[in-house]
Amino acid sequence: MPEILMEPPEDLRPFARVVRAGDVNLHCFVAGPAGAPAVLLVHGLGDEGDTWRRVLPSLARRHLVIAPDLPGYGRSDPPRGPLTVTAIARTLADLLAALGVARATLVGHSGGAMAAQRLALAAPHLAERLVLVAGCLPIAAQPPPPGPLWAFLLPGVGELAYASLRGSQDEAYATLRPYYADLDALPEEERAFLRERVWARVWSDRQRAAFLSMLRWTALDRTLRADEYREQLARCRVPTTLVWGEGDALVPRAEGEAMAALVPGARLHVIPGTGHNLHQERPDEVAALIG
Repeated sequence: MPEILMEPPEDLRPFARVVRAGDVNLHCFVAGPAGAPAVLLVHGLGDEGDTWRRVLPSLARRHLVIAPDLPGYGRSDPPRGPLTVTAIARTLADLLAALGVARATLVGHSGGAMAAQRLALAAPHLAERLVLVAGCLPIAAQPPPPGPLWAFLLPGVGELAYASLRGSQDEAYATLRPYYADLDALPEEERAFLRERVWARVWSDRQRAAFLSMLRWTALDRTLRADEYREQLARCRVPTTLVWGEGDALVPRAEGEAMAALVPGARLHVIPGTGHNLHQERPDEVAALIG
């Protein structure tokens, strides 16, 4: 079966464009008034820019909102090298420069939160604020926890595990359940979109390569760079808001609590009745916290 290039949600299609960011072409959604305060929305591991589809419209009333597919994801070019947090942060800086944005509120979800925070450390002049949704840089060295993602870390095994999801659309859709407090509680239209999106995702060799590269390099960061990040973040002066799902089964709330205690002035908001993908479960509440 050939790779499926799924159309973006109909309401986002008018905002789709391709932007040259450094050495890659990024598929992005860009919406809102030109010259308005900018908001950069960074998706997480194994996702795409349209993960923000229920947050973007309300933000775009008062902001210039930019939601890219990261390199190798969705319709963006594959990266030229390993998809490390540092490489992603560099690409995001290139994207802002290409769009003529001098400063933005950096919003990231999960692995995207790590990249947004990494960009704020490397180039604080680009960061008006940081909003970290269900993710942040590691500040305590630890091996990756056992769980469904463990097998993907192993070369060869990870590639086979990813390809095995191509056997059944129902099984591929079922892999989304741990990311939500209650997947079945989402609106029917939303569940239908997610079902088609995950099926397109597992049939994309390009996205498989990006997912595995990002996952494996992130695991190394968690093991090897936590002390370095902790020292840098203790001096971070970028205003920081953390937003967590009360029932997040993927990234423990304790990580958000530890980050809020470390970064000067940071605040943690916990949204009841949500899981890891809380920006899809409670989009209005997350949008309000972004601004």
